[in-house]
Amino acid sequence: MRQTIALLLLLCTCVSAQLKAQHQDITFSAELSKPRMLVNSTVEYRLVLRNAQGTDLQAPDFKNFIVLRGPSRSMGTTIINGVGSSHLTHTWLLQPKREGELSIGVATIRAAGRTYRANSKKIQVLAVDAGAAALAPPDFLRAELSTDTAFVGQQIILNLNLYSTTNVISRNLMQEPDFDGFYAQPRRQYDGRPRTVIENGREYQRRTLGSLALFPTKSGRIRIDPYRMVLGTVSYRNNSSFSRRFTEQIPLNTDTMYVYVQELPQPRPDDFAGGVGSYRLQVQADRDQMTTDDALTLRITVTGEGDVERIDEFPPVSEKDWDIYDPEILQEEFLDSPTGMLGRKIFEYKVVPKRSGVYNLSPGLTYFNVDSARYVTDAPSTFKITVTGGSGQPTYDIDTSQVVEESLSLMAVSSLPAGRQYGMSATESPLYWIVFLLPLLLAGGAIGWQRYQDHLDNRDPVELAKQRAAKAATERLKAAKTHLAKVEPRPFYDAVEGAVFGYLRDKFHLPVAELSRRNVAEKLRGAGALPELTARYDKLLKRCEMALYAGQDSADDLADTYREARELITDTERAID
Repeated sequence: MRQTIALLLLLCTCVSAQLKAQHQDITFSAELSKPRMLVNSTVEYRLVLRNAQGTDLQAPDFKNFIVLRGPSRSMGTTIINGVGSSHLTHTWLLQPKREGELSIGVATIRAAGRTYRANSKKIQVLAVDAGAAALAPPDFLRAELSTDTAFVGQQIILNLNLYSTTNVISRNLMQEPDFDGFYAQPRRQYDGRPRTVIENGREYQRRTLGSLALFPTKSGRIRIDPYRMVLGTVSYRNNSSFSRRFTEQIPLNTDTMYVYVQELPQPRPDDFAGGVGSYRLQVQADRDQMTTDDALTLRITVTGEGDVERIDEFPPVSEKDWDIYDPEILQEEFLDSPTGMLGRKIFEYKVVPKRSGVYNLSPGLTYFNVDSARYVTDAPSTFKITVTGGSGQPTYDIDTSQVVEESLSLMAVSSLPAGRQYGMSATESPLYWIVFLLPLLLAGGAIGWQRYQDHLDNRDPVELAKQRAAKAATERLKAAKTHLAKVEPRPFYDAVEGAVFGYLRDKFHLPVAELSRRNVAEKLRGAGALPELTARYDKLLKRCEMALYAGQDSADDLADTYREARELITDTERAID
């Protein structure tokens, strides 16, 4: 009897847990297309049921709005990393009746035997400033900086944003700044989705077209020249009998911007490693007991939001107790992230104790923190190392040899060579004429070289970049080959994508903000490439995107991806002049 009761309880528990897990996957929520709007504008209100088929939908009371359209119903399925989900969406198009903070009430729906409630929503409705709206342009381009005051080496994010109220069908970036005074890194992980914003009494769709991480390399007032773009929009011209649709070309440009950069404060700490930003340190020691015959290996990983190339080697331990040898740089790379560029640099030090004893080691990195505007030291780990006396025979292999300069010594007087005698005239020597004519020959060679350089400088830089595109791409692929050998999927795919995009940018004179799979396909088709070549590019770039941004970075396809990238560049050079 007891066993039967226990089995029934267990069965009930399992069924309850299963039903609970199923209901946890079902969600019902309300969404608005914008958080703020003008009183003469419209907003989309959506009710989204996920992972279920719903019935008996009870929509909220839209008493503060005029319902212009709806409800319209749509269904769909998405698969991310092999996990599928479905959604059922009901949509209404609403126009507010008045200004102020307006509310939309709760909605309910029946699904899987239960009633689900969607949360209420609020939206801020603003009055229309007719005067300001009349003066505001229908479209404009703006370069926006995360800050316009910085220290040398501090990371600044620049986003190129397009604000539009018209139907944009094309964008052609005509000119980019040269960013003199900055080290620039293009970013890929930025939010390019359109968002509704209110500017100067008008509603705009704002879309980020490109993003850069800028690192100032000098102090002072640094100028950033404007971006220049030609926008293609759909317009209509009306007359008495009909309306004519046409494409209008609108030139846009950003304002000239200035960044005020100051030097790092003085005095700088003696152990300052050169980093500017915000960094974290990870330290690993290969042992905690050793003799004076051994070398301790310290692997130090520096990561953070800053230019890691500025970080120099630094003493990880006290030079009074240890001999410190030049470190090996195992890795130095930039990693893209939604918040900015992250840098990573890995040092491997070998240090040898000068005497026996017990040492508490706390390797630390001293850098300039831009948030607090002061020098800080990050020393996260402390290692207790016990050192005993050795036999005097080193167990490590480190090149400790030093170059010893030879002392100056007087040489004995030697006899003159054959054909020479004391009192002989200098003009009678062949060496005299060589020395005499050598400046003339060098001057002629310099003139010829200068003319050759002038010829190169006068060449069209676009054509020059096209001719050098394949060679530059081959150099970029060397980094991918290094990651391939180490079986490092994410850095490998990032290097391959960068090499391919760099090659296409040089080959077709594509600006950084226009580098995308869609634009690549259009450029290749316009250049007369076969559909098979265009499809191969799309497949390769899609594979890189899935590896970098969808987590599908399997190490099994690295060799095939590398080979395909090299063959694509070779085939493109053969197919397109």
